[in-house]
Amino acid sequence: MTLEALISSRAKLPERLYLFKSCVAGTFYPGIERSFRFILNSLNVDYFDDPSQSSCTGFGVHCGMVPPQTNLTLNARNLTLASESGYTNVVCTCPTSYANLKECVNELSDTSSRAAVNDVLKQVGLEYNGGVTVYHAAEVLYVIKDSLAERAKSSLSQLKIATHHGCHYTKVFYDQVIGGLWEYPHLLDDICTTFSATLVDYSERSLCCGMGFTNLMSTNDYSAVTSLRKLESILADKPDVIVTMCAGCQLALDRFQKKYERRLGYTAPVLNVSQLVAILLGADKTKDACLQFGTINTGSIVNKLEAL
Repeated sequence: MTLEALISSRAKLPERLYLFKSCVAGTFYPGIERSFRFILNSLNVDYFDDPSQSSCTGFGVHCGMVPPQTNLTLNARNLTLASESGYTNVVCTCPTSYANLKECVNELSDTSSRAAVNDVLKQVGLEYNGGVTVYHAAEVLYVIKDSLAERAKSSLSQLKIATHHGCHYTKVFYDQVIGGLWEYPHLLDDICTTFSATLVDYSERSLCCGMGFTNLMSTNDYSAVTSLRKLESILADKPDVIVTMCAGCQLALDRFQKKYERRLGYTAPVLNVSQLVAILLGADKTKDACLQFGTINTGSIVNKLEAL
């Protein structure tokens, strides 16, 4: 059952969410998770922020530093913590965590894989028995977007927005994308238009942000070239802000934009959708949304929002 169907069947906001924290978001853009918490708190959504949760190690896996079996066992522990807490709707702010955890859930449905993992988990007094479903935070915002718009203290009516959907959300479990299809997702677009935003379309919409994990960590050359191509396409129509759903995408589009600022001739701040929605709900731009961690100045969009 999709999250949308789940919420529709209850006819109310999602309940008992297990907030799965991201190492990349927490390190570079803490406002992503602080903003998502602000949104959940604003709607009195019941969620669990588990201090025992570890990184999903997705970054390490994609860089070839963490073996697949280690990744599977570690995430079986994370999923078991969620199951035993009673908060079985795991919500990730990071598409890499989202895809990694969903892949682990699928692999753990195999009896032999589960037995091998549980043989390790028993050493720490745990046993994986399933029963956990994984979602992305943007899916939650998408499903409750109308309720969020009703509570908004300002709108996006004066802003032109370009969206970028993370590859690990749209292209790994491509058949489970909420809001459009993986070839042309409009999950973020629909959230933004609910707040009256004007959307900017661009030719390189389906192109990766350029992060590429190993490429970014090694020479940077391929990542930089890919990101530049993406940014040139996005910035051609001069959007006020670029909205993402991934801290890694935000990192690439934010930092490489600063690197190529003179060549691009125009810049637009990059925000996670949770940061943008939280600001619209009245979140503190420094304490909650943590806009100060962005490389591209956000003053222009803040002024436009405050003028409404």
